Amino acid sequence: MLTAQYKNNHFAGMIDNGVEFFAEKGIIDVRCINMGIVYNSFSEFPEWIKLKLQQDLAGNPIAMRSLGRMKGITKEDYLKHYAFCKYGGLDPNPDIDVNGNMGESEYFDCGFRGACKAEGKLCCSIKVKNGSLTKMELNILKKAMLSNKRIADDLFISISTLKKHWQNMKAKTGMSTRAEYVYFATKKGIIKWIW
Repeated sequence: MLTAQYKNNHFAGMIDNGVEFFAEKGIIDVRCINMGIVYNSFSEFPEWIKLKLQQDLAGNPIAMRSLGRMKGITKEDYLKHYAFCKYGGLDPNPDIDVNGNMGESEYFDCGFRGACKAEGKLCCSIKVKNGSLTKMELNILKKAMLSNKRIADDLFISISTLKKHWQNMKAKTGMSTRAEYVYFATKKGIIKWIW
């Protein structure tokens, strides 16, 4: 099942005033779609989109502090990094909806996970009802449509270890069925569907 924002094979911004940000893994620049126009670089974004990002960033003091601690980026680059880290994945949920509301942060495999000092502060560490998901739990969710044996084999863990991770995720999320996990992972951009 797809979200209400994804209709008739259109992402936000393709035919409306919504906005969908997206980026390439390992390249810190971000693109967006708005009113059917693809802006291929942050520098090309309309000012109103930059303003929305600035307002969103201003309401996130942890992200602001993390950007301030990152070496080699200027204040002018803060918004570009923020959009890349928080909204870089192409998914069916609008990053700015047609009413101008900012969407939820999404999981994006940016190419820097595990090495970035701002990980989980600037980007999306998937927060759930009772905590945040670990890197291993995210890796499991990426494979949630597979059998437990296949997931365990792919991640080089035992079935019993995998079952323990499922139990931990159930305690954190309140979800119990595989269908719930697949839906959640799809909505958050952890599982990518080919349309």
